[in-house]
Amino acid sequence: MKRVFLLFFLWAADPIFVKAQSDDGLAYGSGEELKYIVSYRAKLWPNTEMGIVTMETSSETVNSIPTLRIRANATMMGMFRWFYKLDDTYNTWISRQTLLPILSSADIREGDYRFSSYFNYDWDDMMVQSRYRNHRFPEDTHKKMALVEGCMDGVALFYTLRSSDMGTFALGEERVLNLLLEDTVRQIRYKYFGPEQKKIPGLGELNTLKFSCQLVTSSGSGFEDGSEFFLWVSNDRNKVPVYVESPIRVGSIRARLESYKNLKYPEDGVLQ
Repeated sequence: MKRVFLLFFLWAADPIFVKAQSDDGLAYGSGEELKYIVSYRAKLWPNTEMGIVTMETSSETVNSIPTLRIRANATMMGMFRWFYKLDDTYNTWISRQTLLPILSSADIREGDYRFSSYFNYDWDDMMVQSRYRNHRFPEDTHKKMALVEGCMDGVALFYTLRSSDMGTFALGEERVLNLLLEDTVRQIRYKYFGPEQKKIPGLGELNTLKFSCQLVTSSGSGFEDGSEFFLWVSNDRNKVPVYVESPIRVGSIRARLESYKNLKYPEDGVLQ
């Protein structure tokens, strides 16, 4: 399910950094809720809904700083919980004044595997303190890394840069991005395909913007074969991801927006 989170977060990681001075111009606000259904499909296997991803925003104060807290969670559905236990949770706190993340955490629970990580950002010195651990081992690993402008964890990138100006995207243009992970920075290559009418199960025909993304290998030597995925985002001021499709070795993983609440711009008409 970690791959599913990347599908949602990477589309918005534009290297053109958002220079907002407050959250007035954001594409989202406190109280927004998004729910996605994740499914698997193969040539001889019907589309099977297996997981749920939820994303919620709320207002919190951290160290006297007013923030927007973003919580993302992924779980398995119904009978699939009997075969594979999964509970992945991500939290990020973004300053409402600077739109920069100040804290981030992840707790991955998949079967017998558990992994946790934390980021503490220092934008004055352009550094981030990282702490992470595979829970098979008793001790955390600590690392201090330099930041480059616009480099953040995936959740922060997604929610901060949902508000970027789509007018800066040229049709067919490819760009390379930076994603902060627990102990490194990984590059992503993405391409903008332009507006497209997309039929979303349960939501009907929507006006969307189409993107593709591809993650560089952990060695940084190139882009992984088969790692490209496609994403459709609502073509309005909310810029909500509405559909994702990611080919894998056998079949594909898909995610569709099932429900939403408290969009900042409900009057735009793409999602009503």
